[in-house]
Amino acid sequence: MSPLTRGRLCIVGAAVCWSSAGALVKYANRSLDAWQIAGGRSFFAFLLLVVLVKPWRRTDWWKPSPKLLLLSIAYPAMLIGYITALVHTTAANAIFLQDTAPVWVMLLSPFLLGERFRAGDLLLVALCAVGMLLFFNDQLTDGQAFGNIMALCSGLGFALVMIGLRWGRPKELDPNAPPPDGPRPPSDAELLIVYGNIFCVLGCLGFQGAWPPLEELPIPLATVVVLGVVQLGMGYFLMTHGIRQVSALEASLLALLEPILCPIWAFLTLHERPGPWAMAGSAVILLTVALQAFRGPGREAKERQTENGEQ
Repeated sequence: MSPLTRGRLCIVGAAVCWSSAGALVKYANRSLDAWQIAGGRSFFAFLLLVVLVKPWRRTDWWKPSPKLLLLSIAYPAMLIGYITALVHTTAANAIFLQDTAPVWVMLLSPFLLGERFRAGDLLLVALCAVGMLLFFNDQLTDGQAFGNIMALCSGLGFALVMIGLRWGRPKELDPNAPPPDGPRPPSDAELLIVYGNIFCVLGCLGFQGAWPPLEELPIPLATVVVLGVVQLGMGYFLMTHGIRQVSALEASLLALLEPILCPIWAFLTLHERPGPWAMAGSAVILLTVALQAFRGPGREAKERQTENGEQ
């Protein structure tokens, strides 16, 4: 299996993990408020990532660079912005506007990462936009301006996180160089999600309501643990590995599998049946992702070699 294929599979795996949020959050929300869920899942994601990433393998892990610190703050801003959007606008508006992330990535990547996009990339982003419009047909509403703005900001935050994970990926070692002594220290991308989750926990503390009685807590707490360990922690851990080989724009396009899979889990667990427009939009997005996955891998590999030679 080529590194490019392995990276794409990791990102698809991340989208599968993220897509479990809809059904699990609805279940946990019966007993817990949105801030308790967001803070709780980030706490358990943080615990998982500390075990997997082992930040202490880097001597400077406790004093992040200003750039890493700013990108880490974009992570909780993305999560908290999305929660705020859900409170002040419809779920359809929040999801649709957050999934404008590929547009932001396409605009920002040439300046922040030096990853040039081609005319074909613009076409793929346009196709995804059509698919998302079909997916949320008759669900998007006017008004609720503050929530819509927060959802857009969440989409920008998601784009910055994708760019940050791409920027902070471990650089390829010289194949002729001797192997490093001991385990590889965590990359900036891995530290980004460790810091980001603990910042999210701290950011949610002041907004949480009263917790339910102890006898009612085990089941919603177990749901939050699954959200933190599987949906958030493992999802972003897979993304940090996948984005080493895949551009930020392609990663954000592949991540659009998440809103497609969400209604499938909702149908299987909550018996919510998606409508025909949602199914049509899903088909368009799946087609776009398939086009991206099969377009010119040889040319992309050549471009990456050229990019590595310029660094």
